[in-house]
Amino acid sequence: MQHSKFLELEHEDTLENVERIQNAISTEQKYIDRTAHDWACWDDTYKFIKDRNLEYIYKNIQDQTLAGIKINVMIFVNESGDVVYAKSIDVNTSKRTKLPEELLSLVEDGTLLTRTENETISGFVLLNESPMFIACHPILTSNSKGPVRGTLIFGKYFDEALLASFEDATCYSLTMYRTYEELPADVRSQIKNFSDFPDRPIIIPENEERITGFFELEDISGKPAFIIKADFPRTLYLNGERILNNMYFFLLLTGLMTGMGIKFALDRLFVSRIIQIDDFVTRVRSDKDFSRKLHLKDNDELFRLSKEINEMLDEINLAEQELKAQEREKKVLLDSLNELVIFINPQHKIIWANKAALEYMKTDLQKAVGMSLKDISGTSSPLSDSLELEQIFVEGKKKSVEFTSVDGRVWLVQAIPVTEDNGKIIGILETCRDITENKATETLLKEKQIAEAANRTKSEFLANMSHELRTPLNSIIGFADLLYEQVYGELNEKQLKSVGNIYKSGKHLLNLINSILDLSKVEAGKMELYYKQFELANKINTIKSLVSPIADKKNIQIEIDIDSGLSTICADEARFAQVMYNLVDNAIKFSFENGRVKIGARRKGDMVEITVSDTGIGVKPEDQNKLFKPFSQVDPFLSKKYEGTGLGLSLVKQIVKLHGGYVWFRSKPREGSTFAFAIPIEGKRDSSENTD
Repeated sequence: MQHSKFLELEHEDTLENVERIQNAISTEQKYIDRTAHDWACWDDTYKFIKDRNLEYIYKNIQDQTLAGIKINVMIFVNESGDVVYAKSIDVNTSKRTKLPEELLSLVEDGTLLTRTENETISGFVLLNESPMFIACHPILTSNSKGPVRGTLIFGKYFDEALLASFEDATCYSLTMYRTYEELPADVRSQIKNFSDFPDRPIIIPENEERITGFFELEDISGKPAFIIKADFPRTLYLNGERILNNMYFFLLLTGLMTGMGIKFALDRLFVSRIIQIDDFVTRVRSDKDFSRKLHLKDNDELFRLSKEINEMLDEINLAEQELKAQEREKKVLLDSLNELVIFINPQHKIIWANKAALEYMKTDLQKAVGMSLKDISGTSSPLSDSLELEQIFVEGKKKSVEFTSVDGRVWLVQAIPVTEDNGKIIGILETCRDITENKATETLLKEKQIAEAANRTKSEFLANMSHELRTPLNSIIGFADLLYEQVYGELNEKQLKSVGNIYKSGKHLLNLINSILDLSKVEAGKMELYYKQFELANKINTIKSLVSPIADKKNIQIEIDIDSGLSTICADEARFAQVMYNLVDNAIKFSFENGRVKIGARRKGDMVEITVSDTGIGVKPEDQNKLFKPFSQVDPFLSKKYEGTGLGLSLVKQIVKLHGGYVWFRSKPREGSTFAFAIPIEGKRDSSENTD
């Protein structure tokens, strides 16, 4: 029985680990779908399909653009099914690659084409090179209106590099098989036919050290696309085996000592010690207290047996504590939910309830177990039998309703049948969520939309902002480049220098706009830093050159003071410049005319501390807690006077933190502010040493 419990616990733990991997793959598909939808529902794309204006391609579909959004293939198809424009790149090198012929064949036969406003295609297609994520969306206007002008197709290879990124994210070893025949022979012998693959992943213990989970991913037609194998260590199994072996050893020793007891039956002292052992084992078994210790005197076999018993009890106690810890983790997780959660058996009796449910029912778990819902809460509670639980036990289908209690609160009540491996329903997990406030403004939103609303709003804002700002900047950069190349005629040296400055500044602004999306990358843990050695003074002087035109308009002097002992530092040069530009630009923006901005750099132990001070409007004490929050500015009135998205300081803090550093500031109203950050001179140090 103990062995089977360990195996069952190991199986459930492995299923949870496999589900984490499936969620990571699903998240990647959702990202491609959102990106394709953003590009497809854009007025410029809608016009491009009709007039095929090359300026759209030059401004918006550069190789670096696809590499930036991590998309390998982009195909524009008009309503007649003809390819208007297509591009394929290597996202790692930003170099052009050949379009897969199999993908073009799917376009020609109409498999990847959408024909109505609400039709989308999402999933995988199998190509000779590797499987590919596919997202196909109808081309509409920015307000998602038709008529449909065609289909925009985004593709991303599910290659070894992407698989490796999933391994890094989940910390598990993953292997991809394109067909059932590619599976190892010993696996095929256990999984007879992958076409009968169940909804849940298949778990196979390979040996004593490793257990494997297999799950199948389908293509866009619903057919098997490829198989993912995930390997996990068998920690629970090995612990269980060790405990069971100790138990067997204990039983064996007990048998041997019993035989020896017969030989010395006349020895009263020996018999009394045997009785002492028996009483001890009986107490442990009845009290289930494995922390007890057996104390026997004399250095003989019974004494050594007592030591073995104590060691065995220690291991059993440790295993029990581990199991209890896991149970506590699950209980803490459920008790931390605001939702009311109860588990009901087929007789409609409560088996378990979380903290929120018990507080709502004004009782404790001991009293609640065994009671029916109506006995505890009556018919005016969301926990009452409003979902017709008997019907759910018969049909085995998930059900949800909205319930209005007598106090006017609106609840979303959901019942999920819980089944054994054989499909028998053993109970119902019922959850009740208070949606009164949400109902007042969004009565038609489902429970899933409530959980994702904030994130979706942020993503749509970032996507819209990136398009609206990229387009004019790309135009400025493009025309400045043409002027610099003297396509429209010759320019003198001073003009060339000015046009060059326009081009450089435009490129820098484009990079800043791209950092709007960087905040989302940081929050998702996807931003990577590329460390290199660079001259600190040169980089700060470059920043000064970029912001000098802005400072000159307000007659603001920019002073630089760098310790003579500081020469080079090791950091992400582009991100360092991004932080410096944000701080210096803010200092100029909020300074009075004829003011002064001072940039300082000094060594602080093994770190370099950069300070940016101004003589500007400063920040009121009551507004200082709003700093470093994304999309937040200290004063709505000032946000109209001074342009900005409210992202700058938040992104500064996140980038510095990624470098292993920290940010601080001081400010007085009407006297000015000083913003500073410190990062390791020789690259990122251990995050445990950081101070924030």
